[in-house]
Amino acid sequence: MGFGLGWGVLSADVSEMIFYPEADFSEGIFHFNYQGERNKNYGFMFEKGFDAERIVYVRPAEHRVEKLKDGTVKVSFANTDRYSYLQRAFRDDFLVSDEKGIVKILLSGGDCKGSPECVTAENILTVNVPKGYSVRSFQGLDQDLRPLKNPLWQRKGNTFTLTALDVKGACIMMELERLAPGQKPLHAPLPAPAALSTEPKPEAVKPQSVKSAVQMPVAVASVPEGDAATPKAAKTAVPETEPVAQPSTPRAVVEKAAEKPAAVAAAVAPASPKPPVSGEPPAPYFRNFQLFENQAVVALSSKGKERLSEWAEQFKAQGYHSVVINGYTDSIPPKRLKHLYDTNEILSESRAKVVADYLASLGIDPSRIRVNGLGALDPVAPNDTEEGRSKNRRIEFVLSR
Repeated sequence: MGFGLGWGVLSADVSEMIFYPEADFSEGIFHFNYQGERNKNYGFMFEKGFDAERIVYVRPAEHRVEKLKDGTVKVSFANTDRYSYLQRAFRDDFLVSDEKGIVKILLSGGDCKGSPECVTAENILTVNVPKGYSVRSFQGLDQDLRPLKNPLWQRKGNTFTLTALDVKGACIMMELERLAPGQKPLHAPLPAPAALSTEPKPEAVKPQSVKSAVQMPVAVASVPEGDAATPKAAKTAVPETEPVAQPSTPRAVVEKAAEKPAAVAAAVAPASPKPPVSGEPPAPYFRNFQLFENQAVVALSSKGKERLSEWAEQFKAQGYHSVVINGYTDSIPPKRLKHLYDTNEILSESRAKVVADYLASLGIDPSRIRVNGLGALDPVAPNDTEEGRSKNRRIEFVLSR
């Protein structure tokens, strides 16, 4: 499902989305509420091909539904500060995968499309989890499906609520497990609020701690080859976080540096670089589930970033000069987010570009990276089974020295 909130720069506004799925996730209802400033024109923008008949209730009654030339649908309201609507939701609107009792859903709270600086003061998304399911993991994402920096979570019983402040848009990615008869749900715990963090302030760190933090080697996860890796469900629902910055040098150490430069320089000198990686060359390919959040979304997972970090180290250590990154899909046309990725070629190229951008962030010269979106070309397995399609969804690397 894709839609936008309003047009024009908004402020002091609140967007709310509540999702009521059927017990088997065959369909559901989205309930949207919006409150903004008075005497402004607001509305919703829906993706191309959206059927306005799926909107079953709109308030206030004085609204306008029109189809624009580009195929998008616009529902507009004039001179009102609040409005709401109910919309029928089908499986393709929210279901990412449903395999072996594990259901993965992606829900969008919409995003502000008025201008690049357009943001929503509060974007609130609520999921009413049906009975018979446990929530294995959940994550707050922005409109580009990147982890939110400061997601706020609440839970009451089977209801999970995400609040994102001052964002252009927000989404929820959630993984649920179907329970056996009589089995009680055991939901993943909420992350601790950022305000309760007990991380010491830089001024409280002793010089010995600074030295230890600087010289401590960094562990790097090994890269599994091809089909040897299998995805694992997250043990907790804590969203992916950015690496913690090293504490700054305390003032006492800085003052001593003026008196004894040589001694202090030895105490805070950075650790010597890791020895070059030896052994096998970097992996020739990864299957998409090893790198991305799921089959349909262009977003690297935390495990995928670990694998690419190791890949980049081996690429540089082995002396390769350049790499061509080829993205592939199975033979099924895109369904999720079709308004963004209209063809398999566009989807596969987008994934290849995400990998290329991440490798560039790890120090590989972007001028030495080239990407191709080859869609369903060159399948390595039949596309008539899920196992075969999974093998065909892959990223391949062509290396040259």
